[in-house]
Amino acid sequence: MTDRPHAFPRERRLKRRDLLRPLFDRATPGRESLAVGVVRLIWRLVPREATGHAVPFQVGFAPGRRARTNAGRTRLRRYMREAFRQHQGPLLLAMGARPGHTLTLMVLFRGREDTASADLRRDLPRAMDRLARRLSEADRTPDASAP
Repeated sequence: MTDRPHAFPRERRLKRRDLLRPLFDRATPGRESLAVGVVRLIWRLVPREATGHAVPFQVGFAPGRRARTNAGRTRLRRYMREAFRQHQGPLLLAMGARPGHTLTLMVLFRGREDTASADLRRDLPRAMDRLARRLSEADRTPDASAP
């Protein structure tokens, strides 16, 4: 593997169908979501061995239906991946407190293609900070199912 310090590692990409499907099934226990501007995050914590990789999170990107061409969808995915990569620090810290779990996360874009770059730079970091705060707060609150 070539040394690419600014690349988004493949093992952090959410690709497995058995991990993706529960994110879109609203009846799945532990599935949560939040929306900030043009971004919606859908996530779920799974046992680390379920992912097959020792990573704190796996993330997928969905550009939405407003992108009319394949080139537009690819461009939107690239914008989302880059914004996520630049602002993943708080999520890494929040998941550091959960060594046995992996965060499976979908980033959905719900805006217009022509303003996507600016919208994603504004909204995705805010959404990720909110998610990191929720994960950190969940660490501090006692679990009712724990003995």
